[in-house]
Amino acid sequence: MRMPADWWDSPSAVGCPLTRGPQSARAARRLTRNTLRDWGLASLIEDAETIVGEFVANAVTHAAAPPPPPAPAYRRASVENLGLRLLRRNGEVICAVLDPSDEAPVLRAPFCAEEAGRGLQMVDALSDVWGWSPVAGRGKAVWAILFCA
Repeated sequence: MRMPADWWDSPSAVGCPLTRGPQSARAARRLTRNTLRDWGLASLIEDAETIVGEFVANAVTHAAAPPPPPAPAYRRASVENLGLRLLRRNGEVICAVLDPSDEAPVLRAPFCAEEAGRGLQMVDALSDVWGWSPVAGRGKAVWAILFCA
């Protein structure tokens, strides 16, 4: 499933920029919780918070770190983009995190003794559908859709 090209910049999306720091996941979960509560979708809050937290952790850990060497000013904005978007449309909520990487996220089965590598398995279990889409000039958005009544 591919997202429409202009969905990331939709004026009806709620979002915020994120940093590479450990507080980003907390801020993203808080915005998700408050937004879904405002939209009257309290039943989706727990799953959406978990999904957003995993996406942010992956972006900060894999796609956004370590910071690249300084880029020319005309490229700097695209290298430093991290952000969260929440979009409600006909019977669904899209939770998405932007990161500057072009690499696709990979759902894998970790060995039982590994302590990491289960985040996308949780996203897969909690969401109705998930995937990723390029965001022109800014990297990719990893997104999950939760259906709502």
